[in-house]
Amino acid sequence: MSSTTILLVEDSATNRYFIEQFILELGYRCVSAKNGLEAVEYCRNQVPDLILMDVIMPEMDGLQATTELRKLFGEHWVPIIFLTSLNELESVVVGLKAGGDDYLAKPVSFDLLSAKIHVFLRIAEMQNQINQDAIRLEKYYEENEFEQQLALELIERLIRQRTSRPDYIWQYLSPAAGFNGDLIIICQPPGGGEHIMLADCTGHGLTAAISALPAIDCFHEMTESGCGMDAIARGVNQKLHKLLPGGRFVAAALITTDPSGSEVRVWNGGVPCVLLFNDKGEVEARCKSAHPPLGVLPADAFDDDMQTISWQAGQTLVVSSDGITEAKDGRGAMFGLAGVEAAVKAGWPDRIGDSVLAAAKAHMVGGVASDDVSLLVIRHPGPDSSA
Repeated sequence: MSSTTILLVEDSATNRYFIEQFILELGYRCVSAKNGLEAVEYCRNQVPDLILMDVIMPEMDGLQATTELRKLFGEHWVPIIFLTSLNELESVVVGLKAGGDDYLAKPVSFDLLSAKIHVFLRIAEMQNQINQDAIRLEKYYEENEFEQQLALELIERLIRQRTSRPDYIWQYLSPAAGFNGDLIIICQPPGGGEHIMLADCTGHGLTAAISALPAIDCFHEMTESGCGMDAIARGVNQKLHKLLPGGRFVAAALITTDPSGSEVRVWNGGVPCVLLFNDKGEVEARCKSAHPPLGVLPADAFDDDMQTISWQAGQTLVVSSDGITEAKDGRGAMFGLAGVEAAVKAGWPDRIGDSVLAAAKAHMVGGVASDDVSLLVIRHPGPDSSA
């Protein structure tokens, strides 16, 4: 006999006997109750797979019992089929609203009863599978959220420990997903000045953030060792080329400021916006991407050549990832370098970063950034160095 249990709730002993025998012949286990009260009491300790419910019964009728059972079962669905005479159809409508699923007119057609039992048991099995899948999915989601939160905390701690920010540098980072695939690292080399990296890793979320970890370590360790930025660019590229899987790379702008404050050197591999503005908020120099992103080329094909720019007190270097330049409005038009230049001018001289972010957001007409956003505002460390 099958372990599938059908609860038959019927006050007529004759009807109970014949229907019970038929259910047993179908191969199912049958439990009988004489009224709704007995049915509810049974279901407090056992949950049947299907219920055949008479409507008119003493002590507690089928409609009351159905209401109580639905409260008792909660989210767990058990199909309830009413057994009713034709003159009780009005009550059946009320019963269906109370939680019943179908009805069968008396005298019961056993062929129709067999078909309904099979159909509803199959639906109940599918519903049960959906519920189990939902429970597993919720558990997986909770575990995944916990693991991602732990990973996020570890990554953030690593970045905080490996970077510092002088007063004349303003920065902004905002992820498109829970993890930021963009990063900004600022380190002080032994000889003075600053070593700065704005990097944009392929993709979004955790996979992009993990791609950044080798770059953080290598950049910081080589800076502490006194390496020049050209050597650092080569070292970071080599490490990423060895470690990252195919199709993964890191667009980056590597910037070094001279201790004397007379020049800036830039290695640009895939960063769309590296602009130097003069003391009037006008573009003085553009550092276009001259190299592939880090991790793309093997060591023997890598070019560590850097662009050297003269800079003076009052000038400002603005660097951003494509999360800003490629921000789109409702028609698909990008914010672009022109948008950055106009926003810098509008926010000059003391609200540059906020002005760029506000203008990019306004350009998207209230939309959500589809990419990670990173923005650097580096003022010349002279008398006018508040960022």
